[in-house]
Formats: sequence, structure tokens, C-alpha cells
Amino acid sequence: MSERKLEGKAAIVTGGAQGIGGEAARRLAADGAKVLIVDVDKERAAANAGRIEAAGDTAVHMVGDVAKAEVARGMVEQAMEAFGRLDILVQNAFGVSAEASGGGAVEVEPEAWRTGMDLLVGALYLGAKYAVPAMQESGMPEGFDPTPFGAYGLHEGDPPPVEVGRIVNMASVHGMLQAPGMLVYEAGKAAVIGLTRQMAVQYGPLGITVNAIAPGHIVTEKLQKSWEETSNPEGYRLWELIYPVRRAGRMADIAAAVSFLCSADASFITGVCLPVDGGLTIQIQENIVVDLKAYIQEHPRLRTLFDAWDWGAPRR
Repeated sequence: MSERKLEGKAAIVTGGAQGIGGEAARRLAADGAKVLIVDVDKERAAANAGRIEAAGDTAVHMVGDVAKAEVARGMVEQAMEAFGRLDILVQNAFGVSAEASGGGAVEVEPEAWRTGMDLLVGALYLGAKYAVPAMQESGMPEGFDPTPFGAYGLHEGDPPPVEVGRIVNMASVHGMLQAPGMLVYEAGKAAVIGLTRQMAVQYGPLGITVNAIAPGHIVTEKLQKSWEETSNPEGYRLWELIYPVRRAGRMADIAAAVSFLCSADASFITGVCLPVDGGLTIQIQENIVVDLKAYIQEHPRLRTLFDAWDWGAPRR
């Protein structure tokens, strides 16, 4: 049962029609926030907003490409008009295909680079550009008491601004660990981490925290379908063995982290890139190789989602 810990707050979730963004929108709404879903997929965005409304919570949707300044500005204006305030911005949208952006520096075309960076990084800059002033205008939620944040009576002067805003940017383990053949995605997600840290320093004095989440392999609706169509149980189990927790991620795992970072419980957390990856990024790689080698030898007929991928770069 939700604590409704975000009651009275208003949120924007980009890429909120389905997948990680869709689940994050549903979780924020269940926790009490009013949610604006922004996505290029009109039908799925409307369906997710309807699902939230059917659960007794509040959501509206908007169609648009958040890499465009007019859309980023428009989504903030719509949230302010619909909800009267803005407290939370979850920046999750990404839609550049692997075919368009795959490869290394030699293979990637300039236009693919620009398009990928516009959506992976530029959209996050634009979202903050228009959301931060709206958060300032909205101020702290009605009835919120900032006194407990004044350093236990040792603080001189008025308490600092708190609970003015939350920005959560979606990074990836690919921003922390790099792979061949994925220059645009890897560089973009690494840039998201740097952008998050700079914004945290910039806007912390305003009472706005800025954090990133680095998901591991999360089985979204699309990925589940792809796994079912291209792999077998042995192949899927191989992927799970990469993770110390011995399972791939669920959308709910990321949504829970988003909700936490948007809550008052996370008011002293900013500039963090939180890996929600089942321990993937803390491992010594040699140990993984040994474990997986044994499993592959025992299951020679396994098939995985990634068997047919062309990673676009030599391995040795």
C-alpha cells in the first residue's frame, strides 16, 4: 500500500507512455503526485494516463519530442496550467534506434551523433531550463515545515530552501561501464551523469535536488517480448547469472528508486548517480567470465536476445 508520500506534488515524466517511464509515472501517481506524461507515442501515452486515472489517481498526457525546445517549454506550461505547480521532473525519454546510432566513431554518421546527443543530453538540459523556474515559482508544498532542516537549532538564520523541486535523470550502467559499438549511447549516458552533477551544484541552493539513476538490464514490455521471441530459458538464465542478485531488473525496481529520490526522505541526496543494477557494476569481470563459461558449457543450445547483435567493433 502506498504511503502517498508525494501527496500535493506535481510531476512530469518524459517517455512516460510505457517501459521504465510508464512504470515511474504510475508509481509517482500511486504515491500521490499528479502526473503529466510526455511521449511521442500518443496512443500509449493516453492509455497510461487512463490507467492511472482508473486507479483513482491523477494524470494527463501530452505528445511531443522533448529534444525540441518548444516541446520542453510547452510541457512545463501544461503542467503548471493543469496542476498549478511543478515539483518533480523525471527525464527518461530516449528513442534513437541502435541501427541509427550503432558503431564507433568511424561508423557513426554526424547526423546520428547529433540526433542521439540531442535526445540523450540536450533534452535533459532543455527540461531543466524550463522546469527549474517553474519549481521556484511553485515553491515548497503547501503546509510543508522547513524548520526541522535547520541543523537541529545550530543553524543561524532562516532554514535553507528545501522540497522546492526534484529532478531525476535516467542514466544507465552504460554511462559507467563502456561497450564497443555503442558510441552514441555510451557517451550520451556518461554525459547524463556529468550533467546531473553540475545541475545538483547549480540548483541545490534553490532547494532543488538533481540525481540520476543507472538501470541495469530492465525487462520492459518490449524487451520481454523480444526475449520471448528470440531466446530460450537457458539463454535468459545466462543473462541473469551476470547479476549478483541472479535476476534481471523489473520496471518496478527503477520506479521505486525514482519515488524515493523524489520524496522528502531523499532531501539530503543530490548529485548522485544511483546504480539500480542488481550489483552488475561492482563485480570483478574475471569472476563473471569463469561462472558463465561453466554455464555455457553445460547448456550448449542456449539462445539469448543479443546473439544476433552486431556490436560494431573488433573484440581483439
